[in-house]
Amino acid sequence: MRTPTLSIALIVVLAAPVQAQSSAVPADRPKFDAASIKPHKSGEQGTYLRRQPGGLYRAANVPLRALIASAYLNEFPPKGRLVFGGQGWIDSEHFDIEARAESNPGNEQERLMVQSLLEDRFKLVLHHETRQLPIYALVLSKAGKTGPQLILHSGDAKCADPAADRPQQPGPGEAMPAFCGGFFMNLRPGDLRETGNKITIAMLAPFLSQSVDRTVVDRTGLSGVFDFTLEFAPELGPDSQPGSTASASDPPVAPSLFTALQEQLGLKLEPQTGPVDVVVIDHVEEPSPN
Repeated sequence: MRTPTLSIALIVVLAAPVQAQSSAVPADRPKFDAASIKPHKSGEQGTYLRRQPGGLYRAANVPLRALIASAYLNEFPPKGRLVFGGQGWIDSEHFDIEARAESNPGNEQERLMVQSLLEDRFKLVLHHETRQLPIYALVLSKAGKTGPQLILHSGDAKCADPAADRPQQPGPGEAMPAFCGGFFMNLRPGDLRETGNKITIAMLAPFLSQSVDRTVVDRTGLSGVFDFTLEFAPELGPDSQPGSTASASDPPVAPSLFTALQEQLGLKLEPQTGPVDVVVIDHVEEPSPN
């Protein structure tokens, strides 16, 4: 079974995307103090976007469509499936980016810095639209009951503030560190383990969107904050169906996401159609030299 490369990543909730962009970067938009953009030439298959302490932002082997999805739609991992338009090179050409801010920006500020960088160096112009697309409604499997691995966050349960005390990536076989208001993903042989601490279901729904072929919308009616652990076999990709696994000839160690949600969290995904915010590229150019 072929195992994809995935960096363990901290994800925190980001603000809603800006509703319109122009070719001129607003004067008050935060920007990186220095940035380098280079075509990726190594031929390696791994890709990552990584925020590091000290105002350092790095991307490796990432196509522009994915960078746009991350910066304007808060998609992570950024698949770019809700970014429409653009020439073929925005998917075929991959880039390495290293940018630095003198300050230590928060997630939202850094996201705006990436927008500034893309609009400046790629001459990117885009706008947002709402389109009726296939979605998954996240609902309770049984009314009024959650699963054993989705529990209300206790006031006694401790979790680290990721802004002040960023957890270290665990070693093989080690448990995920607890941190507040976000998620960890860890790809292991045969399964993907996702954990979250002190999160709402409204935060969980868009996070689940990254593991399926549609946007996930919270329709559980659940309020409050929760802790969860979810273990499942990664799906094949955009054309995967509920219950499909990474290899038909190699049974997975863990169940499919659709089964795991019901058994572990007491939730299920119902196919529906609904309004989805998407980004449409109006103009883009290959990046200017460093």
